[in-house]
Amino acid sequence: MILLVAVVAIGVVLVAARRFVPSRSASSDGSIVRSWIALALVTGLVAFCAVAFAVRDTNLRSTLIGALAAAVGSTVAFYFSGKVAADARRDVLSAAFGGQEAVPDLIHCTMDEAAAKLGTTTLRLELAPESGPSAAPAAIVRQDPPKGTTVPRGTAVRVAFPGVS
Repeated sequence: MILLVAVVAIGVVLVAARRFVPSRSASSDGSIVRSWIALALVTGLVAFCAVAFAVRDTNLRSTLIGALAAAVGSTVAFYFSGKVAADARRDVLSAAFGGQEAVPDLIHCTMDEAAAKLGTTTLRLELAPESGPSAAPAAIVRQDPPKGTTVPRGTAVRVAFPGVS
C-alpha cells in the first residue's frame, strides 16, 4: 500500500515538474512515462533494500543485495537507453549542476581551439553531418546554437567547416 502511494506521489510530482519547469523534461514531446517508470523502479529498489537489510539470514541477505545491484543496473540502463539518452544526460547534468550556460563563439576557431573552449563548459562539440573536412588549417564557419545563446548544460554545439553549402 505504501509503495502504491509512493508511485502515485511520484507521478503527481513529475506532472507538476513538467508543467512548471518544462526545460527539464526528459523528452521533447513532454511525456512523463519514462521518468515515472524510472522513479517508480528506484522507489521499489529502496523498499527492496530496506527488506534486504532487515533479513537476519546472511546468505539470503547476500543474495538480495546481489539482486539489488542487478536491478539498479537495469534501472539505469532503462532510463538512459533509447533515443532520449542525450536528453536524459542533459537532465542529469541540469539536476546536478543546475540551470543553463551560454554558448561561446566558435566561429573562425579550428577544431582543437573549439574543443578547448568547450572543454571549460559542460557543452559537447559535434561536427555537423553535412560539414566539410576538418583539416588542420580549416576554421569553423557555422555553429548551432549561435554564440551567446543560453542552453541547458550538456547540450551539443554543432559546428561546420568550409565546403558546406
